[in-house]
Amino acid sequence: MPLTKYGANFPYAREELFALFACAHAGDVEHGGRYDARGGVLYVWSHAWSTQALRDESTLVGSFFFDWLTDCLAHIEWDEGFELADLLHELALLEEQALGAVKHGQKRKGW
Repeated sequence: MPLTKYGANFPYAREELFALFACAHAGDVEHGGRYDARGGVLYVWSHAWSTQALRDESTLVGSFFFDWLTDCLAHIEWDEGFELADLLHELALLEEQALGAVKHGQKRKGW
């Protein structure tokens, strides 16, 4: 699948990065969630892997690439069928859950 990339350069405090990744680990796909965090990359799936059927149906929405040297979200990638707005919405949901507020993400209207 072709990927589309966006250079984000969204700064976070180090504690905020730890909170984002802690939240992602708590919602890991291997534990029925939608995230897969590896190193500085956080992958977002379309469905929580709470059942085998949902796991089989799930597709990769996109990825957030964090630079731990500069404490920022360096770039965002998304797969065919999705767009930047989808990833910014996912970021807003993660930020709200992990940080208690939306910092760089953008919620869709009506949410």
